[in-house]
Amino acid sequence: MNKFVLYILKLFIKNLLIISIFILLIQYLSSGYGNLGSLEGYKYSMIDFIILTSYGIVLGINQLIPIITAVSIMITIIILMKNNELLAYMSIGGSIFKLAVPLIFVGIILVCFMLYSEYNIIPKTRIDRENMLDKMKNRPKSIGNTYYNIWFVNKGNIITNIGLVSSSEKTVYDIQEYVLDNNGQLKYVNKIEKIVKENNIWNAYNIQIIDVSQNPPKIIFKQKEVTNDITWEKLTNISSGDIRSYNPKELYTLIQLYNEKGINTNKLKITLYFKFASAISVIILIIVLYPMSINFSRNYSIVRNASMTLMVCVIFIVIQQSFLSLGNNGIFPPIVAVFMPLLIFLCISLAIIYYKNKPS
Repeated sequence: MNKFVLYILKLFIKNLLIISIFILLIQYLSSGYGNLGSLEGYKYSMIDFIILTSYGIVLGINQLIPIITAVSIMITIIILMKNNELLAYMSIGGSIFKLAVPLIFVGIILVCFMLYSEYNIIPKTRIDRENMLDKMKNRPKSIGNTYYNIWFVNKGNIITNIGLVSSSEKTVYDIQEYVLDNNGQLKYVNKIEKIVKENNIWNAYNIQIIDVSQNPPKIIFKQKEVTNDITWEKLTNISSGDIRSYNPKELYTLIQLYNEKGINTNKLKITLYFKFASAISVIILIIVLYPMSINFSRNYSIVRNASMTLMVCVIFIVIQQSFLSLGNNGIFPPIVAVFMPLLIFLCISLAIIYYKNKPS
């Protein structure tokens, strides 16, 4: 790595840190203002408030990183253009391709951080934040990692309703199965008080099998029965009923479960893929904005160049959201809806880098 490339790397990291502090400070003040409203009427200490607001920053950090990266790239190139450093480098035979390497290297580190956050930091922070809110608002502590009222329509003419799932207890409560015959008429109703994982075996307790095809209905009672249905394992591997809070592993588990039940999983797949696409978009923005910000014209204007760069960011977001909307409506397959905008902008950026790297 030559001295000028190393200089650009240091300048980009410096701008990245400065912009990060600035944007995170704004986000912190905004989050704090929101918490003031939600905590009105409750007693809490200043330390608790500061920690709670910090949790909000952690939960939203992955949405801020692409913005921080885009602004940092723009400022870095503007500084290089203003000081004629980039022009001098290109005049002695420098390559735009080589200058992109350190920027992409930083982008890869940010992508790894975002993915690690999705799997580890954000889920743990969300739990800690909810526990703190329970304490600050004097709310009764809920059963650890639970969600409620789940419905499934199985491929085998079975409709299942689950009252409560506790992932921390590895227990499913209040299960009711409605078994239909080939004509769609109700034949059996199976009621189970709870299904618990004990010594790696799933046991169902207090089972009632009600044959409603007879008059009067025939009821068979079982105190305990071993069940081999892997549905319960997958359900208890998910800690929340809010799809927005799922980490990639939980989303993948839910997609598998829904596929087994014959339920459409397009929206779940889009949500899962977008967690990765959002991280990859950091590199795409670097590759797109880096050559777009370079302009050796005599009529070069910082304001105009910055406006063009920001406009490209807006166009990227609009196209990305449009494809996601088309995917959610079933017009595009999930993988196309999520990754096609990234592919389009990658091709455009490589073409721009090639064009601007050509000697004129």
